[in-house]
Amino acid sequence: MSHDIYINNPEGLFKALEKELSDPNKLVAIQIAPAVRVSIGEEFGYPPGTDLTKKTVGLLKALGFDHVVDTPLGADINMYEEAYEILHALERNDESYFPVFNSCCIGWRLYCSRTHEKICRHISPIASPHMITGSIINYYLGKKLNKPPKDIVSVSVMPCTLKKYETLEQFPDGNRYVDYVLTTHELAEFAKKKGLDLKSIPEGEFSSILPDSSKDGVIFGVTGGLVEALLTTMAHILDVEKEDETFFRNDKTIKERQVKLGKHTLNVITVYGAANFEKVFKQIQEGKKFHFVEVMNCPYGCVGGPGQPLPVNTKKLEARAAGLRKAADKKRTLATVPQENPTLQTLYKELLGRPGSKTAHELLYFHKVKL
Repeated sequence: MSHDIYINNPEGLFKALEKELSDPNKLVAIQIAPAVRVSIGEEFGYPPGTDLTKKTVGLLKALGFDHVVDTPLGADINMYEEAYEILHALERNDESYFPVFNSCCIGWRLYCSRTHEKICRHISPIASPHMITGSIINYYLGKKLNKPPKDIVSVSVMPCTLKKYETLEQFPDGNRYVDYVLTTHELAEFAKKKGLDLKSIPEGEFSSILPDSSKDGVIFGVTGGLVEALLTTMAHILDVEKEDETFFRNDKTIKERQVKLGKHTLNVITVYGAANFEKVFKQIQEGKKFHFVEVMNCPYGCVGGPGQPLPVNTKKLEARAAGLRKAADKKRTLATVPQENPTLQTLYKELLGRPGSKTAHELLYFHKVKL
């Protein structure tokens, strides 16, 4: 199997996927990032921000993918692990652990590794939701279907071209978290080449083996979403009143807040854009203390990623951001926080054990990092 990241060669990527999809011995599973569902429609004449989750699943089924999984499931797992990591550091009064920077944005991780190498050790050791979902596909979905990782092809649809670099990440056994990445735009192009139109595609459902995600998992794709997810998840764990989510539900470039959760007081901040991060970094250099820093490279978060439909403008970005927050809130009927998600509960019962377990470290944390 080729693991070329195909950044500048979509035709090569399409041919590789066609080959994988035509192999009867392969199980080809694909995941959908949160931001994709509110932007893919722009390629087919829908207004920006339209939630087309089930239509996108239907499209991927029509293209021949065997199982479709929601990347917000990986976001749920990421945040469940993150919340416990931070709580453990707070309980042991480990000030050296802070600040924690999110690991979800590959653009941020690349930027940090090239400009602020000393603070890269403070980036969360937990793999991105994209990588975690790929891991679950390989080591849980595959097991349920009696397929070894070598016979599983893990694909994703991401709003970010840089996510292709995460196909270089490996487990110690040499398996990859994800084999191929399509951007939102590339998925639309691939579908159109096959004569498929999203408007005429019937809705589809996620894999019956991995069907669910929570509100907190979906909200990851928009600025402020990670901080919102962290605070609501921690409040649920501690059984205390949750934070007012509306504070983070705006599109300001920098949002800062001090939050009290039980006996713990957290200073959190969310920022997007490298220039804006430098303002926050200056505060950190001057001694300002933060416990969690959400950094997204792109405007408005992942909804503004470089793999999204073009052209783009502020109005479109605002519509995508609003659409994703609305899509996240639809999940409340099933689960608001990760630990209410039935699929996550099953995964920890049958595979992971508990947050921070040996198995969790093997399957959910970074190993061989090539940045």
